Amino acid sequence: MKSFARHQLILDRVALGDSILIDDLVTATGASPSTVRRDIRELERSGQVVSLRGGAIRAEERAAELPAALKSQINRDEKVAIARAAAAMVVEGETIYVDSGTSLTEFMIALPNIGVHVITSNTQVLGMVPRPRVTVTALGGDYLPDIGSVAGTMTDRQLEDLYFDRAFIGVTGIDVAAGVTTFDIREANKKRIVQAHSRETVVLADSSKFDVVSLCRSFSLSVCTVVSDLRAPVLEAARSFVVAPVRDVGA
Repeated sequence: MKSFARHQLILDRVALGDSILIDDLVTATGASPSTVRRDIRELERSGQVVSLRGGAIRAEERAAELPAALKSQINRDEKVAIARAAAAMVVEGETIYVDSGTSLTEFMIALPNIGVHVITSNTQVLGMVPRPRVTVTALGGDYLPDIGSVAGTMTDRQLEDLYFDRAFIGVTGIDVAAGVTTFDIREANKKRIVQAHSRETVVLADSSKFDVVSLCRSFSLSVCTVVSDLRAPVLEAARSFVVAPVRDVGA
């Protein structure tokens, strides 16, 4: 099968709305796994699909926030590297806020067993094996199962009375003009309150979030530190930034 025919087949499959697996595409096209991966990379560069570990989804799926289980497959190595770099910033004795999002779930996995108090709206972390020296307090609010989060008026009221040494925030996109944005106004309001109540705000954003503007603005890049996997012009707008290359991710 010629490359244009393979590309069309991939686009037809992802147009159905579900993720597709490389193994299934190998069977459908008769091409090798490496050829299918190359096809997906080419379609991703043209903005038509988003590559996953072992497959792909339609690019438009990004506009409507993906379920957490699916998002966790996207750029996972980058997220792990970013999470480890961010977790290394935490100092014993601090009270920190941990936001919702798959990068922040990786952050909690990377967080060392030191004496810190974690306050979180991330429901994905509540089932993790507890560490003796890490105290976790869960916020209440409207449950958003697709992203593993709580948000809304009740959450905002709790956050208005809380202050943090550091806040670790997840995003849908970062942009020089628009700043930090997300797809849901409840999530945006929550992040805005947390940023205003934190000594330092750290945004975890892999390079797929660069120059992306989502529906709701949370705050400016100038008030936060961004941890990402690649250096890019958008990072220059942040108060500071840290680059955590994927090569730092070990087994």
